[in-house]
Amino acid sequence: MVKHDFNVTTHWSGGRESVGDLNGDVLTEQISIPAGLGGNGTGTNPDELLVSAAASCYIISLAAVLERAGFESIEIEQFSSGTALFENSKFKMDTITHYPIISVKSTQKEQLAKKLDKLLKIADNNCMISNSIRGNVNVKIQPKIK
Repeated sequence: MVKHDFNVTTHWSGGRESVGDLNGDVLTEQISIPAGLGGNGTGTNPDELLVSAAASCYIISLAAVLERAGFESIEIEQFSSGTALFENSKFKMDTITHYPIISVKSTQKEQLAKKLDKLLKIADNNCMISNSIRGNVNVKIQPKIK
């Protein structure tokens, strides 16, 4: 078993209209409640960070899976969207949908189209964030081949 710790420090002073700080090994950002949820919207927020974590994990996993499958000249542009719901008096991230647009060497596009569904599932199963939220957040993949 491999174990790795990811460390983050946060600081918050005041109530819900305040702004806090988040510091990781590389990431330094202000945090607050999103404006759309009644906060002041300064910096980032936990919801955006969750979608960002899922998106960055998935695109890295997908690139690795495509490379291991023998594809060359890999380019992926991806839009990801998280949908949160308020139900039973709680906010919850309900669904995260990734929309990767995948480009590979032109002579390999037909091969990619045939294997794409399987490769997308392998990438999702190799993504630590997908594995961590599975069962709580529905992750959907809506790919296109460019």
